[in-house]
Amino acid sequence: MYYLRVVIGVLFGVMVFALLDYVLPSQNTVRISNTYNRLTTIPPSAQIFWASDSTGTVENAQGQRDVRFIDTVRPNGRVFVYRNEDTGWVWPPYFKYDSANLHAEATNLQSSAQNPIWVSVTAYGWRMPWLSTYPNAISINTVAGPGDRPVNWAALIVCGVLLALLVLIWRMWNQFRRRSLTRLDRRNP
Repeated sequence: MYYLRVVIGVLFGVMVFALLDYVLPSQNTVRISNTYNRLTTIPPSAQIFWASDSTGTVENAQGQRDVRFIDTVRPNGRVFVYRNEDTGWVWPPYFKYDSANLHAEATNLQSSAQNPIWVSVTAYGWRMPWLSTYPNAISINTVAGPGDRPVNWAALIVCGVLLALLVLIWRMWNQFRRRSLTRLDRRNP
C-alpha cells in the first residue's frame, strides 16, 4: 500500500509540474526573422493545444483556420516558431484579444542577422513538432542584446504562492496527524 501511495504521489506531482510548465509564461530572447499567416489544419490529437472556437477563431469547410506565426532565431542560431492566437476567456486565462496588434508589432521588429534587433517574447505552451503545436506568443518587448534574460516575475510569483500553499497544507496535515495520534494515546492507556 505504501508503494502505491508513493507512485500515485509521484504521478500527481509530474502532472502538476507538466500543467504548470505548459500554462505559466516563459520568456525567450530571440530575433524575429519573419511573420506570416497560414491556413493550418489542426490535427485532432493536438486540438487541446490550440485556441478554441469560442475565441473567434473561424475554420473553413476543410477544417483549416487562418493562424498567425512568428519565426524567430535564438542567440545560439537555432530557429523557433511561435503562433499568435487570441486566448479569449478559456484556459489558460491570459485574456488575450490583441493578436493582430502583436502581429503588427512583431512585423515591425523583424531584423536580419547582420543588423539584429533582440526581443523578449513572452509565451505559454510547448513546441511539439510531431503534433504540430507551437507556443502562443503573449507579448514582445525589446531588449539590449542577446545576453539579456528578463526576470519572469509572473511565473516566479505563481510558483512562490503554490509552494507556500503546499507548505501550509503539509504543516496542517502533520499537525492534524500529531493531534489525532495524541488523542488516541490518551484514550488507550
